[in-house]
Amino acid sequence: MEHRKWFVSLIGAGLALGMPLQGFAQEAAGEEVPAVEAESAAPAEMPPQEVSDGGVEAVREAQEGEPAPAEPKFKSAQQVLKQIAKEKGWDEGWDEAKKRTIVIESADFKTADPATDASFFIKREMAAKKAVLTAKVAIIQTINQEMSAMDLVNMPGSDVNKALGAEREKLNTELAQQKELLASMLEKVDKAEADVLRGTTFGDRLNDLMAAAIRKLDQEYEADARDKKAQAQYEQARKEFEVAQKKYAELTEKAEAMQADVRERQDSAVESMAKMPLYGSSVIMQTESWDKSTGKYQVSVILCWSYAMERAARAVVTGEEFRIKPNANGKSVQKWLDSQNPATMVGPRQYVDGQGNRWFLGVTARAYDDELASSARRRNKGIAEMYAQQMAAFCLWADVESYKLAQTALESRGDDKVQRDIVAENYAEKLTQSFSKKKIRGMQKLFSDEVTHPITGTTIYVAVYGINPNAAKAALEIEKLNYATKVMDNRHQTVERGRDAANQAAVKASENRKEDFQKGYNQQKKAVEGEVQKREAVKKPAKGTNIINRGTSNAPARTKQSTSGTFGGDVDVSDDF
Repeated sequence: MEHRKWFVSLIGAGLALGMPLQGFAQEAAGEEVPAVEAESAAPAEMPPQEVSDGGVEAVREAQEGEPAPAEPKFKSAQQVLKQIAKEKGWDEGWDEAKKRTIVIESADFKTADPATDASFFIKREMAAKKAVLTAKVAIIQTINQEMSAMDLVNMPGSDVNKALGAEREKLNTELAQQKELLASMLEKVDKAEADVLRGTTFGDRLNDLMAAAIRKLDQEYEADARDKKAQAQYEQARKEFEVAQKKYAELTEKAEAMQADVRERQDSAVESMAKMPLYGSSVIMQTESWDKSTGKYQVSVILCWSYAMERAARAVVTGEEFRIKPNANGKSVQKWLDSQNPATMVGPRQYVDGQGNRWFLGVTARAYDDELASSARRRNKGIAEMYAQQMAAFCLWADVESYKLAQTALESRGDDKVQRDIVAENYAEKLTQSFSKKKIRGMQKLFSDEVTHPITGTTIYVAVYGINPNAAKAALEIEKLNYATKVMDNRHQTVERGRDAANQAAVKASENRKEDFQKGYNQQKKAVEGEVQKREAVKKPAKGTNIINRGTSNAPARTKQSTSGTFGGDVDVSDDF
């Protein structure tokens, strides 16, 4: 299939409100070629209202804009979308003059080949949802968020003493005992040296004095070999001192190593939380790209919220009649969808039609190849239609929540001469949008068809659902009519049950009447006797006479065989419903 020979570098920008689609393609070999493209009483009636603000203008600009020009060099979806936004003056952030906020966000995933990736369309949809949710979080963080932050610099010298303090104290006690014992022995040989030894604290000076004392005592005890007991005591004291001294040296080395391990630590952290409802946000433009060299598939969106969009969403959720100033070039939403390429659309959309109805739309797709089992195709169709409704509803109702945590740590390790820095970072986030048990009126299927996806060449089922304030108001009216009819139906059914009861009572009363029984008896007796007399008068047929049923066919039975094709019995259906 030709689609499988090419990969799309960028699916056309302008997938939102009325902009024709333009794609970008690259041949697998590297040659660049453009691709073809809550239930309550009915609210009081309100007159149609006209609203105009920057959000409306953004929608109309997207609807009336020209296709994005084909790029000679590969650009990611986000790069192209940012370029288009810049050219149209759709600056990110809050626009005080136009009373709107615009956010550009992207999400991506890896796929070696979308054509052979069985879960490609699910990944694509989830990436679009992630980009939309991230953009909504950016909006609510601008409005209201709670933040905590910390910067810390720590020189952990005290930690070494804490870790080794008990062991150090024990060794100090042992060394002090051995030093006193050796000093007592040295006092007999050289009192002045013994006094100096007693007055020396631990360190290099003590080590030197102890070494000198041991040499002098070695000579003394070697010369006076007659006092074997004293010599044995000395040897024992010297060995114990040497053991304690070795342990002390090891402890000192360990402490120095620990001190050199972490000379300084610096920590920084920031935590933010945001939570609020958001009514009336929608994607006004979307691009998609796939880079064959890296396998990265990217979905980018421009999300807009404005005063007028919120007003339209409010009209939907409260059942008001509401219109904005009609667009002279606007089409019906169905005709607009017919002019689009739904195969390259996914996620929420918004469209303003020629009657001033602002539609909130949801678009999604699932694989629908003939090779799939009928049950799998039905499942994929049902999933696509459910998620299309979800995306449209999230334009109206969205309780958005965000939790983000960023942490950075830097440790400087080494000694006084040489140090090395080690850096570590951590990021955690949880983003959600949700709503529960909302009464939704006016949600309707606007488009559904089997189309070919330009990248994969796969047949997909695309579903588009939408809702607007007047459709919601009309749904409320339709509901009222049907419930009123239900009330009348129930009353009439009660009348019918009364008729049934009267019928049954009449039937019951007519049972087992004696005169009726006797009448029937007499009639049947007379009839039977008359039939017997008639039969006795009829002559029998002659022998050998053949009785032939000429209506019987001797032709063999015809074999049943199905015929492929599409058939329909509803040929002439009047438009009277």
